[in-house]
Amino acid sequence: MARIVLCNPPSPEPVRTPLLSFCYLAASLRRAGHEVAVLDGSAPDAPRELAARIEAFAPDLVGVHLKTLHARHGYAFAAELGGRWPLVAGGPHATVRPEEPLAHGFRWVVRGEGEHALVALCDALDQGRTPPPLIAASFITDLDALADPLSAVELFDSRWYGSDAPVPPAGLLSSRGCPAACTFCSNDVTGRKFRYHSPARVAAEARAMRERFQRPAFAFFDDSFAVGARRVAELCDALAPVGVQWTCTAHPAHLSRATLAAMRAAGCGGIDLGLESGDPEMLLRIGKGVTVEKVLAVLADCRELGLHTVVNLMFGWPGNNDAESDAELDATIAFMEAAAPLAGGFNARGVLVPHPGTEIYERHHRRYGFTDWWVAEAPLDYLPFPSAWSPDEVRRAYAADAALDRNFFRHPPHRVRRIGEALERKAELTLGRIATAAPSVPAAGAR
Repeated sequence: MARIVLCNPPSPEPVRTPLLSFCYLAASLRRAGHEVAVLDGSAPDAPRELAARIEAFAPDLVGVHLKTLHARHGYAFAAELGGRWPLVAGGPHATVRPEEPLAHGFRWVVRGEGEHALVALCDALDQGRTPPPLIAASFITDLDALADPLSAVELFDSRWYGSDAPVPPAGLLSSRGCPAACTFCSNDVTGRKFRYHSPARVAAEARAMRERFQRPAFAFFDDSFAVGARRVAELCDALAPVGVQWTCTAHPAHLSRATLAAMRAAGCGGIDLGLESGDPEMLLRIGKGVTVEKVLAVLADCRELGLHTVVNLMFGWPGNNDAESDAELDATIAFMEAAAPLAGGFNARGVLVPHPGTEIYERHHRRYGFTDWWVAEAPLDYLPFPSAWSPDEVRRAYAADAALDRNFFRHPPHRVRRIGEALERKAELTLGRIATAAPSVPAAGAR
Protein backbone atom coordinates (compact mmCIF):
# COMPACT_ATOMS: atom_id res chain seq x y z
CA MET A 1 0.00 0.00 0.00
CA ALA A 2 1.42 3.39 -1.03
CA ARG A 3 0.48 6.72 0.50
CA ILE A 4 -0.10 9.56 -1.96
CA VAL A 5 -1.16 13.19 -1.67
CA LEU A 6 -2.93 14.73 -4.66
CA CYS A 7 -2.34 18.48 -4.63
CA ASN A 8 -3.77 21.27 -6.72
CA PRO A 9 -1.13 23.98 -6.21
CA PRO A 10 -2.01 27.52 -5.14
CA SER A 11 -2.91 29.84 -8.01
CA PRO A 12 -4.53 33.28 -8.42
CA GLU A 13 -7.65 31.67 -9.91
CA PRO A 14 -9.96 30.39 -7.15
CA VAL A 15 -11.47 26.94 -7.61
CA ARG A 16 -14.79 26.90 -5.77
CA THR A 17 -15.58 23.18 -5.91
CA PRO A 18 -13.42 20.02 -5.83
CA LEU A 19 -11.64 19.08 -9.05
CA LEU A 20 -13.53 16.31 -10.81
CA SER A 21 -10.25 14.94 -12.15
CA PHE A 22 -8.97 14.54 -8.58
CA CYS A 23 -12.18 12.74 -7.64
CA TYR A 24 -11.57 10.20 -10.43
CA LEU A 25 -7.91 9.76 -9.49
CA ALA A 26 -8.53 9.45 -5.75
CA ALA A 27 -11.38 6.97 -6.24
CA SER A 28 -9.19 4.79 -8.49
CA LEU A 29 -6.28 4.87 -6.05
CA ARG A 30 -8.44 4.01 -3.07
CA ARG A 31 -10.12 1.13 -4.88
CA ALA A 32 -6.64 -0.25 -5.62
CA GLY A 33 -5.84 -0.19 -1.91
CA HIS A 34 -3.68 2.92 -1.66
CA GLU A 35 -4.02 5.63 0.99
CA VAL A 36 -4.95 9.04 -0.45
CA ALA A 37 -5.08 12.60 0.85
CA VAL A 38 -6.23 15.58 -1.20
CA LEU A 39 -5.13 19.21 -0.86
CA ASP A 40 -6.66 21.96 -2.99
CA GLY A 41 -4.38 24.98 -2.77
CA SER A 42 -6.64 26.94 -5.12
CA ALA A 43 -9.78 26.63 -3.00
CA PRO A 44 -11.03 30.00 -1.66
CA ASP A 45 -10.27 29.05 1.96
CA ALA A 46 -7.42 26.64 1.34
CA PRO A 47 -4.96 26.06 4.18
CA ARG A 48 -1.76 28.02 3.84
CA GLU A 49 0.64 25.45 5.28
CA LEU A 50 0.28 22.82 2.57
CA ALA A 51 3.79 21.46 3.12
CA ALA A 52 3.06 20.89 6.81
CA ARG A 53 -0.11 18.99 5.94
CA ILE A 54 1.78 16.87 3.43
CA GLU A 55 4.41 16.12 6.05
CA ALA A 56 1.74 15.11 8.57
CA PHE A 57 0.36 12.55 6.09
CA ALA A 58 3.87 11.14 5.48
CA PRO A 59 3.32 10.24 1.83
CA ASP A 60 5.40 8.06 -0.45
CA LEU A 61 4.44 10.28 -3.38
CA VAL A 62 2.96 13.73 -4.05
CA GLY A 63 0.98 14.27 -7.24
CA VAL A 64 0.70 17.83 -8.57
CA HIS A 65 -1.82 19.07 -11.13
CA LEU A 66 -0.27 21.36 -13.77
CA LYS A 67 -2.15 23.78 -16.03
CA THR A 68 -0.36 25.92 -18.60
CA LEU A 69 -1.69 29.24 -17.31
CA HIS A 70 -0.46 28.41 -13.81
CA ALA A 71 2.64 26.35 -14.65
CA ARG A 72 4.89 28.81 -12.85
CA HIS A 73 2.80 28.50 -9.71
CA GLY A 74 3.05 24.72 -9.92
CA TYR A 75 6.82 24.84 -10.29
CA ALA A 76 7.10 27.33 -7.43
CA PHE A 77 5.09 24.96 -5.28
CA ALA A 78 7.39 22.08 -6.21
CA ALA A 79 10.40 24.20 -5.24
CA GLU A 80 8.74 25.05 -1.93
CA LEU A 81 8.43 21.36 -1.13
CA GLY A 82 12.20 21.22 -1.49
CA GLY A 83 12.59 17.63 -2.63
CA ARG A 84 11.28 16.20 0.64
CA TRP A 85 8.96 13.82 -1.23
CA PRO A 86 9.03 12.28 -4.71
CA LEU A 87 6.81 14.33 -7.04
CA VAL A 88 4.73 13.23 -10.01
CA ALA A 89 3.19 15.78 -12.39
CA GLY A 90 -0.06 15.27 -14.24
CA GLY A 91 -2.74 17.29 -15.99
CA PRO A 92 -2.93 19.13 -19.31
CA HIS A 93 0.39 20.96 -19.14
CA ALA A 94 2.34 17.92 -18.02
CA THR A 95 0.79 15.99 -20.89
CA VAL A 96 1.85 18.39 -23.65
CA ARG A 97 5.23 19.37 -22.12
CA PRO A 98 6.34 16.18 -20.33
CA GLU A 99 10.08 16.96 -20.20
CA GLU A 100 9.56 20.37 -18.59
CA PRO A 101 8.39 19.23 -15.12
CA LEU A 102 11.39 16.92 -14.88
CA ALA A 103 13.59 20.01 -15.02
CA HIS A 104 11.59 21.59 -12.18
CA GLY A 105 11.97 18.98 -9.48
CA PHE A 106 9.50 16.28 -10.56
CA ARG A 107 10.62 12.65 -10.62
CA TRP A 108 7.78 11.38 -12.80
CA VAL A 109 5.32 12.76 -15.34
CA VAL A 110 2.05 11.07 -16.29
CA ARG A 111 0.86 11.94 -19.77
CA GLY A 112 -2.84 11.63 -20.53
CA GLU A 113 -5.61 10.06 -18.48
CA GLY A 114 -4.07 9.21 -15.15
CA GLU A 115 -6.43 6.79 -13.39
CA HIS A 116 -4.69 3.57 -14.44
CA ALA A 117 -1.21 5.06 -14.81
CA LEU A 118 -1.13 6.60 -11.33
CA VAL A 119 -2.36 3.37 -9.76
CA ALA A 120 0.39 1.50 -11.62
CA LEU A 121 2.99 3.99 -10.36
CA CYS A 122 1.84 3.55 -6.76
CA ASP A 123 1.80 -0.23 -7.20
CA ALA A 124 5.40 -0.09 -8.44
CA LEU A 125 6.55 2.04 -5.51
CA ASP A 126 4.78 -0.29 -3.10
CA GLN A 127 6.69 -3.20 -4.62
CA GLY A 128 10.02 -1.41 -4.49
CA ARG A 129 10.28 -0.79 -8.24
CA THR A 130 11.23 2.52 -9.85
CA PRO A 131 9.40 3.26 -13.13
CA PRO A 132 10.95 5.43 -15.86
CA PRO A 133 10.36 9.18 -15.49
CA LEU A 134 7.91 9.54 -18.41
CA ILE A 135 4.74 7.50 -18.08
CA ALA A 136 2.46 7.49 -21.13
CA ALA A 137 -1.10 6.63 -20.17
CA SER A 138 -3.25 4.92 -22.78
CA PHE A 139 -6.76 6.22 -23.34
CA ILE A 140 -9.31 4.44 -21.17
CA THR A 141 -11.92 2.72 -23.32
CA ASP A 142 -14.22 1.26 -20.66
CA LEU A 143 -15.22 4.36 -18.70
CA ASP A 144 -17.86 2.50 -16.70
CA ALA A 145 -15.09 0.34 -15.20
CA LEU A 146 -13.62 3.40 -13.47
CA ALA A 147 -14.34 3.90 -9.78
CA ASP A 148 -17.20 6.24 -8.92
CA PRO A 149 -15.65 9.73 -8.66
CA LEU A 150 -18.28 10.87 -6.15
CA SER A 151 -17.05 8.23 -3.70
CA ALA A 152 -13.96 10.39 -3.12
CA VAL A 153 -15.77 13.64 -2.26
CA GLU A 154 -15.20 13.03 1.47
CA LEU A 155 -11.47 13.57 0.96
CA PHE A 156 -12.04 17.28 0.25
CA ASP A 157 -12.44 19.51 3.28
CA SER A 158 -15.75 21.30 2.71
CA ARG A 159 -14.52 24.27 4.75
CA TRP A 160 -12.06 25.10 1.96
CA TYR A 161 -15.09 25.91 -0.17
CA GLY A 162 -17.00 27.82 2.51
CA SER A 163 -19.43 25.05 3.42
CA ASP A 164 -20.22 22.86 6.40
CA ALA A 165 -21.73 20.13 4.22
CA PRO A 166 -19.81 17.93 1.75
CA VAL A 167 -19.14 19.77 -1.50
CA PRO A 168 -19.26 17.71 -4.71
CA PRO A 169 -17.58 18.77 -7.95
CA ALA A 170 -19.51 21.31 -10.00
CA GLY A 171 -20.16 18.78 -12.72
CA LEU A 172 -19.95 15.27 -14.12
CA LEU A 173 -18.62 13.56 -17.24
CA SER A 174 -20.75 11.56 -19.62
CA SER A 175 -17.93 11.17 -22.15
CA ARG A 176 -14.29 11.84 -22.88
CA GLY A 177 -12.55 12.96 -26.04
CA CYS A 178 -13.50 15.27 -28.89
CA PRO A 179 -13.45 14.23 -32.57
CA ALA A 180 -12.98 17.81 -33.79
CA ALA A 181 -9.59 19.07 -34.97
CA CYS A 182 -9.62 22.77 -34.11
CA THR A 183 -6.22 24.39 -34.48
CA PHE A 184 -6.46 26.29 -31.17
CA CYS A 185 -7.10 23.16 -29.06
CA SER A 186 -4.72 20.27 -28.36
CA ASN A 187 -6.97 18.10 -26.18
CA ASP A 188 -4.08 15.73 -25.52
CA VAL A 189 -5.34 14.52 -22.14
CA THR A 190 -8.59 12.95 -23.36
CA GLY A 191 -7.70 12.86 -27.07
CA ARG A 192 -9.70 12.79 -30.29
CA LYS A 193 -11.19 9.33 -29.80
CA PHE A 194 -14.67 9.74 -28.39
CA ARG A 195 -15.61 7.40 -25.52
CA TYR A 196 -18.60 7.52 -23.20
CA HIS A 197 -20.21 6.23 -20.03
CA SER A 198 -23.38 4.17 -20.28
CA PRO A 199 -26.62 6.10 -19.75
CA ALA A 200 -27.28 4.09 -16.58
CA ARG A 201 -23.92 5.08 -15.07
CA VAL A 202 -24.47 8.77 -15.83
CA ALA A 203 -28.01 8.69 -14.46
CA ALA A 204 -26.77 7.05 -11.24
CA GLU A 205 -24.17 9.79 -10.71
CA ALA A 206 -26.75 12.48 -11.48
CA ARG A 207 -29.10 10.93 -8.92
CA ALA A 208 -26.30 10.93 -6.36
CA MET A 209 -25.69 14.61 -7.01
CA ARG A 210 -29.35 15.35 -6.31
CA GLU A 211 -30.04 12.99 -3.43
CA ARG A 212 -26.71 12.61 -1.63
CA PHE A 213 -25.35 16.12 -2.10
CA GLN A 214 -28.56 18.09 -2.60
CA ARG A 215 -27.23 19.39 -5.92
CA PRO A 216 -30.14 19.24 -8.37
CA ALA A 217 -28.22 21.40 -10.87
CA PHE A 218 -24.74 20.86 -12.28
CA ALA A 219 -22.68 21.01 -15.49
CA PHE A 220 -21.48 18.26 -17.78
CA PHE A 221 -17.76 18.80 -18.32
CA ASP A 222 -17.59 16.77 -21.53
CA ASP A 223 -15.28 18.14 -24.20
CA SER A 224 -18.18 17.82 -26.66
CA PHE A 225 -21.41 16.61 -25.09
CA ALA A 226 -23.65 16.08 -28.12
CA VAL A 227 -21.55 13.65 -30.18
CA GLY A 228 -23.74 10.86 -31.52
CA ALA A 229 -27.46 11.59 -31.90
CA ARG A 230 -28.49 8.10 -30.79
CA ARG A 231 -26.18 8.19 -27.76
CA VAL A 232 -27.55 11.58 -26.70
CA ALA A 233 -31.15 10.39 -27.12
CA GLU A 234 -30.51 7.32 -24.94
CA LEU A 235 -28.69 9.41 -22.35
CA CYS A 236 -31.53 11.92 -22.21
CA ASP A 237 -34.05 9.11 -21.77
CA ALA A 238 -32.05 7.94 -18.73
CA LEU A 239 -31.68 11.43 -17.26
CA ALA A 240 -35.27 12.61 -17.68
CA PRO A 241 -36.72 10.69 -14.69
CA VAL A 242 -33.86 11.74 -12.36
CA GLY A 243 -35.16 15.28 -12.06
CA VAL A 244 -31.92 17.27 -12.37
CA GLN A 245 -31.03 20.45 -14.24
CA TRP A 246 -27.79 20.61 -16.18
CA THR A 247 -25.72 22.53 -18.70
CA CYS A 248 -23.12 21.38 -21.20
CA THR A 249 -20.71 22.41 -23.94
CA ALA A 250 -21.56 21.21 -27.44
CA HIS A 251 -20.36 21.64 -30.99
CA PRO A 252 -23.12 23.36 -33.01
CA ALA A 253 -22.73 20.88 -35.86
CA HIS A 254 -24.04 18.09 -33.61
CA LEU A 255 -27.21 19.91 -32.54
CA SER A 256 -30.35 19.15 -34.53
CA ARG A 257 -33.67 20.43 -33.32
CA ALA A 258 -34.64 16.89 -32.29
CA THR A 259 -31.48 16.54 -30.21
CA LEU A 260 -32.06 19.92 -28.58
CA ALA A 261 -35.64 19.00 -27.74
CA ALA A 262 -34.52 15.73 -26.14
CA MET A 263 -31.89 17.56 -24.09
CA ARG A 264 -34.45 20.12 -22.92
CA ALA A 265 -36.87 17.39 -21.86
CA ALA A 266 -34.07 15.70 -19.91
CA GLY A 267 -33.32 18.79 -17.82
CA CYS A 268 -30.81 20.70 -19.93
CA GLY A 269 -31.12 24.39 -19.20
CA GLY A 270 -28.15 25.83 -21.07
CA ILE A 271 -25.54 25.10 -23.71
CA ASP A 272 -22.15 26.64 -24.40
CA LEU A 273 -21.70 26.82 -28.17
CA GLY A 274 -18.29 27.22 -29.73
CA LEU A 275 -18.14 29.32 -32.90
CA GLU A 276 -14.96 31.33 -32.20
CA SER A 277 -15.07 33.48 -35.37
CA GLY A 278 -17.80 35.04 -37.46
CA ASP A 279 -15.67 35.04 -40.61
CA PRO A 280 -16.29 32.05 -42.95
CA GLU A 281 -12.69 31.90 -44.18
CA MET A 282 -11.37 32.01 -40.63
CA LEU A 283 -13.69 29.17 -39.62
CA LEU A 284 -12.16 27.05 -42.38
CA ARG A 285 -8.64 28.05 -41.39
CA ILE A 286 -9.07 27.08 -37.74
CA GLY A 287 -10.79 23.78 -38.55
CA LYS A 288 -14.02 24.63 -36.78
CA GLY A 289 -16.26 22.52 -39.00
CA VAL A 290 -19.36 24.69 -38.79
CA THR A 291 -20.90 27.66 -40.57
CA VAL A 292 -22.26 30.93 -39.25
CA GLU A 293 -25.68 30.06 -40.68
CA LYS A 294 -25.77 26.76 -38.77
CA VAL A 295 -24.95 28.48 -35.49
CA LEU A 296 -27.67 31.09 -36.00
CA ALA A 297 -30.16 28.30 -36.75
CA VAL A 298 -29.16 26.43 -33.56
CA LEU A 299 -29.52 29.64 -31.55
CA ALA A 300 -33.01 30.18 -32.95
CA ASP A 301 -34.01 26.61 -32.07
CA CYS A 302 -32.61 26.97 -28.56
CA ARG A 303 -34.51 30.19 -28.00
CA GLU A 304 -37.78 28.63 -29.13
CA LEU A 305 -37.19 25.57 -26.90
CA GLY A 306 -36.27 27.64 -23.85
CA LEU A 307 -32.58 26.71 -23.76
CA HIS A 308 -30.17 29.37 -22.53
CA THR A 309 -27.13 29.69 -24.78
CA VAL A 310 -23.66 31.12 -24.38
CA VAL A 311 -21.77 31.71 -27.62
CA ASN A 312 -18.00 31.48 -27.43
CA LEU A 313 -16.13 33.99 -29.58
CA MET A 314 -12.38 34.56 -29.82
CA PHE A 315 -10.42 37.53 -31.05
CA GLY A 316 -6.86 38.11 -32.17
CA TRP A 317 -6.28 35.17 -34.50
CA PRO A 318 -3.07 34.69 -36.47
CA GLY A 319 -3.45 34.55 -40.23
CA ASN A 320 -1.73 32.76 -43.07
CA ASN A 321 0.57 35.63 -43.94
CA ASP A 322 -0.44 38.16 -41.29
CA ALA A 323 -2.51 38.31 -38.12
CA GLU A 324 -6.29 38.47 -38.16
CA SER A 325 -7.31 41.16 -40.63
CA ASP A 326 -9.59 44.08 -39.86
CA ALA A 327 -12.24 42.56 -42.15
CA GLU A 328 -12.11 39.20 -40.34
CA LEU A 329 -12.38 40.90 -36.97
CA ASP A 330 -15.28 43.03 -38.19
CA ALA A 331 -17.07 39.87 -39.40
CA THR A 332 -16.93 38.42 -35.89
CA ILE A 333 -18.22 41.67 -34.39
CA ALA A 334 -21.04 41.74 -36.94
CA PHE A 335 -21.96 38.16 -36.05
CA MET A 336 -22.02 39.08 -32.36
CA GLU A 337 -24.58 41.79 -33.06
CA ALA A 338 -26.67 39.45 -35.20
CA ALA A 339 -26.58 36.68 -32.58
CA ALA A 340 -27.31 38.92 -29.59
CA PRO A 341 -31.14 38.82 -29.92
CA LEU A 342 -31.04 35.01 -30.00
CA ALA A 343 -28.24 34.14 -27.57
CA GLY A 344 -28.39 34.21 -23.80
CA GLY A 345 -24.94 35.79 -23.69
CA PHE A 346 -21.34 35.46 -24.73
CA ASN A 347 -18.20 34.05 -23.14
CA ALA A 348 -15.95 36.01 -20.81
CA ARG A 349 -12.56 37.25 -22.01
CA GLY A 350 -11.92 35.72 -25.43
CA VAL A 351 -8.53 36.86 -26.73
CA LEU A 352 -6.72 33.88 -28.24
CA VAL A 353 -3.97 32.33 -26.11
CA PRO A 354 -1.56 30.04 -28.01
CA HIS A 355 -1.44 27.00 -25.76
CA PRO A 356 1.38 24.48 -26.19
CA GLY A 357 0.46 21.38 -28.12
CA THR A 358 -1.90 23.25 -30.45
CA GLU A 359 -1.33 23.71 -34.16
CA ILE A 360 -1.50 27.47 -33.66
CA TYR A 361 1.30 27.41 -31.10
CA GLU A 362 3.54 25.11 -33.11
CA ARG A 363 3.11 27.11 -36.32
CA HIS A 364 3.62 30.56 -34.87
CA HIS A 365 5.67 30.62 -31.65
CA ARG A 366 9.02 31.14 -33.36
CA ARG A 367 7.72 33.71 -35.81
CA TYR A 368 6.11 35.85 -33.11
CA GLY A 369 8.66 35.14 -30.39
CA PHE A 370 6.46 33.61 -27.68
CA THR A 371 8.24 30.25 -27.32
CA ASP A 372 7.61 28.77 -23.85
CA TRP A 373 5.78 31.95 -22.83
CA TRP A 374 4.27 30.27 -19.74
CA VAL A 375 7.73 30.09 -18.12
CA ALA A 376 9.73 32.59 -20.19
CA GLU A 377 7.36 35.51 -19.50
CA ALA A 378 5.35 36.75 -16.54
CA PRO A 379 2.10 34.83 -15.95
CA LEU A 380 -1.02 36.16 -17.64
CA ASP A 381 -2.56 38.29 -14.90
CA TYR A 382 -6.23 37.34 -15.18
CA LEU A 383 -8.47 38.68 -12.46
CA PRO A 384 -10.72 36.13 -10.70
CA PHE A 385 -14.31 35.76 -11.85
CA PRO A 386 -16.88 37.27 -9.49
CA SER A 387 -18.65 34.83 -7.17
CA ALA A 388 -21.65 37.10 -6.53
CA TRP A 389 -23.78 39.41 -8.61
CA SER A 390 -22.28 42.82 -9.25
CA PRO A 391 -22.69 44.61 -12.59
CA ASP A 392 -19.30 46.30 -12.34
CA GLU A 393 -17.54 43.05 -11.44
CA VAL A 394 -19.27 41.07 -14.16
CA ARG A 395 -18.43 43.74 -16.73
CA ARG A 396 -14.80 43.70 -15.63
CA ALA A 397 -14.61 39.91 -15.76
CA TYR A 398 -16.04 39.80 -19.26
CA ALA A 399 -14.22 42.74 -20.80
CA ALA A 400 -10.78 42.57 -19.14
CA ASP A 401 -8.40 40.16 -20.85
CA ALA A 402 -4.72 39.92 -19.96
CA ALA A 403 -3.98 38.27 -23.31
CA LEU A 404 -4.91 41.49 -25.11
CA ASP A 405 -2.13 43.34 -23.31
CA ARG A 406 0.28 40.48 -24.07
CA ASN A 407 -0.60 40.73 -27.78
CA PHE A 408 0.94 37.38 -28.73
CA PHE A 409 0.48 37.88 -32.47
CA ARG A 410 1.71 41.49 -32.64
CA HIS A 411 -1.51 43.09 -33.82
CA PRO A 412 -1.10 46.75 -34.77
CA PRO A 413 -2.32 49.35 -32.23
CA HIS A 414 -5.54 50.17 -34.09
CA ARG A 415 -6.57 46.51 -34.12
CA VAL A 416 -5.73 46.05 -30.45
CA ARG A 417 -8.04 48.99 -29.70
CA ARG A 418 -10.74 47.46 -31.90
CA ILE A 419 -10.47 44.12 -30.07
CA GLY A 420 -10.74 45.96 -26.76
CA GLU A 421 -13.91 47.67 -28.00
CA ALA A 422 -15.29 44.31 -29.12
CA LEU A 423 -14.66 42.86 -25.63
CA GLU A 424 -16.47 45.81 -24.09
CA ARG A 425 -19.40 45.36 -26.43
CA LYS A 426 -19.53 41.63 -25.74
CA ALA A 427 -19.57 42.39 -22.01
CA GLU A 428 -22.34 44.94 -22.46
CA LEU A 429 -24.52 42.54 -24.43
CA THR A 430 -23.93 39.71 -21.95
CA LEU A 431 -24.52 41.91 -18.92
CA GLY A 432 -27.92 42.88 -20.26
CA ARG A 433 -28.85 39.23 -20.73
CA ILE A 434 -27.61 38.20 -17.27
CA ALA A 435 -29.43 41.07 -15.59
CA THR A 436 -32.77 40.01 -17.06
CA ALA A 437 -32.22 36.26 -16.59
CA ALA A 438 -30.97 35.88 -12.99
CA PRO A 439 -29.98 37.90 -9.96
CA SER A 440 -26.82 35.95 -9.24
CA VAL A 441 -23.79 34.45 -10.93
CA PRO A 442 -23.38 30.71 -10.36
CA ALA A 443 -20.19 29.63 -8.67
CA ALA A 444 -17.55 28.50 -11.11
CA GLY A 445 -16.44 24.90 -11.07
CA ALA A 446 -13.39 23.11 -12.41
CA ARG A 447 -12.47 19.70 -13.66
